[in-house]
Amino acid sequence: MDKTGKVCSPAEIEQKRLLALQRRQQAQLKAQSTSKTDSTPQQTVHKATDNVIRLDKSNNRFNPIEPKNFFSRPFTRLTGKCYMISNNRFAVETSMFVPTIIDTFKTVPSNLYDVKTKTWNFHINDYNSLMQKLTCHNFGISLTKIPGNVLQIFKKNSKLDNQVLEQDLSNIDKRLMDNVMPFQRDGICYGVSKGGRCMIADDMGLGKTIQALGIAHYFKESWPLLIVVPSSVRFQWSEAIYEFLPSVPTHYVHHFVNTRDCIGDERITIISYDLLVRAVDTLERHIYGFVILDESHVLKSNKTARFQAVQRICVQARHVVLLTGTPALSRPIELYSQISLIIPRFMRYEDYGVRYCAGQRTAFGWDFAGSSNMQELQLLLKSTCVIRRLKADVLNQLPSKIRQVVILDPDLIKAGTKQMEEMSQQLQKKLTGLEGHNAMLDYYNESSFARMKAVRNYVANLFENKRKCLLYAHHQNVLNAICDVAEAMNIRYIRIDGKTSSEQRKMQVDTFQQRDDYLAAVLSITAANAGITLTAAHLVVFTELFWNPGILCQAEDRVHRIGQNESVIIQYLVAKNTVDDYMWPLIKKKLNVLNAVGLDQNFSINDVNVTTQKNKEQRDLSFFFDISSSFAESQQDKEQKDSQTLESDKEQKHCSNVAASTSVENVKELLEADEEYFNFCDWDDVM
Repeated sequence: MDKTGKVCSPAEIEQKRLLALQRRQQAQLKAQSTSKTDSTPQQTVHKATDNVIRLDKSNNRFNPIEPKNFFSRPFTRLTGKCYMISNNRFAVETSMFVPTIIDTFKTVPSNLYDVKTKTWNFHINDYNSLMQKLTCHNFGISLTKIPGNVLQIFKKNSKLDNQVLEQDLSNIDKRLMDNVMPFQRDGICYGVSKGGRCMIADDMGLGKTIQALGIAHYFKESWPLLIVVPSSVRFQWSEAIYEFLPSVPTHYVHHFVNTRDCIGDERITIISYDLLVRAVDTLERHIYGFVILDESHVLKSNKTARFQAVQRICVQARHVVLLTGTPALSRPIELYSQISLIIPRFMRYEDYGVRYCAGQRTAFGWDFAGSSNMQELQLLLKSTCVIRRLKADVLNQLPSKIRQVVILDPDLIKAGTKQMEEMSQQLQKKLTGLEGHNAMLDYYNESSFARMKAVRNYVANLFENKRKCLLYAHHQNVLNAICDVAEAMNIRYIRIDGKTSSEQRKMQVDTFQQRDDYLAAVLSITAANAGITLTAAHLVVFTELFWNPGILCQAEDRVHRIGQNESVIIQYLVAKNTVDDYMWPLIKKKLNVLNAVGLDQNFSINDVNVTTQKNKEQRDLSFFFDISSSFAESQQDKEQKDSQTLESDKEQKHCSNVAASTSVENVKELLEADEEYFNFCDWDDVM
């Protein structure tokens, strides 16, 4: 049937088929004839009577999948880049192998070829000559060079070979220098060699505070000193100053507490970041020659009001020291704002972003979210202003346990209530027997509520560092408060208290040990001080004290045991004007007795990195040492000793003799006091 609907006979169908084949053959012959250069006569078409017409496969029609077309490559431009691989050598990396360029590399006297990376590297002194050779010859290479200011920094420091020169530190307070470890001394020497403008980026627990104070005291002629810190650690700094710099009078230290506060003749001012933003006009009028910025990673963005306030203060300072254990939380661009405080003319923001942050220009501006040339950036920062040591680097210098006392912010502690004052007055009467223990217990319970806000604030700051830790508490309300903070910050955690069954305890421990996304273990001091192993963490925080030092030591050893390959940091959160004023010396008194009778608990409070503040307006944590006349060792007597080594031996001998003279009845009373008066309490249900 044709297009008109007429039915065709078989003969007509055959005729039409032959005509179609004929037209097809003619089209093939036409295409073949036009592709040839010579004009040959058109070949004779097969007769219409031929039933089979074979296609001519010798035509020159374009076939996109022919090998010569499929494997042919478009022209690619030769590119290369230069970057530093050490303080005095740089590498050149090209996109493809070009023999003429390799021959040029070989003409440089300092050339070396790295078989592993398949790159050529040269001494920095040959940089200009090599660049000139590559530019003069017509290699057609697009080369990314090392920025001029970066090159000058490495050339300037190439002779130092990245070593910190030994400095004369004799003018630093002897108490501080007697307490520093070798790597901490190196950090002080590094800061002094950089003129007091540096960043100490050591890992957590390696003593950045004592290093910063050492550098600051070396340049004490430039004081007044301003210390800007998170609000939760303000009083740790004042305690460290009293501990390590006894030559600095206590009235030289001033806590800037509110915007109405005024600045007098104080030599050291401690202020929080948030308060600095509100009082920057006041502080800017008082020029500070030395500025310490603790936890400087909070200044990662130069667009924040916090950074801009700090910048206004630092621009007038001769010395600026930054402290942080996490200098870049997620990307290299976060380092730029911090480094710019130390070296104001370090690099242009765009140049830094393009070179080290894989900067890409978009329709919305520059995108500096990436990273590039990280090896060179690390070398550059180390050469200019950054020193960083990890625990693994200095593990042989660290003790197995590093104990620290953290003085909680008094402004966050509700210690001025009538009930708290009455309980404190009761204990000052030196009650004995069951009456005294009941008074201590009541004050202990009430103090858990008074310290709640301060504990929440400290734990929140701790979670921001994203490190696995154990958080011990005794009261249920404190445990609940810690869990609330973790849930509000989306922190995964486990919890073990007296209500946790044996099966749940095993599952919780395995989860914490095996999963890196579980950062916190919230534990009851009495329910989780034994029988579990939590070596996945290296930090233990006691948010409350406990009167039995043996229980505290057992709780510490949940982390410090076989399977732990790193040094363990133990932190005790102490709140002034609470029950801690009485419990802390009570713990020490028990330890003296235990050690005297040979029951050493491997728990020395004398080793903690803090002391109490000598301020008449604040109660000294050690004032309760006079509970028992047999332990009348005075803190003031120790400070008045001329020779520390000789008098220390005398002190130890005196303590040993006094403890040895303690009667068996007194020893039994101290060891069994907990069982006699406190076993009737269900500790895990105390609210």
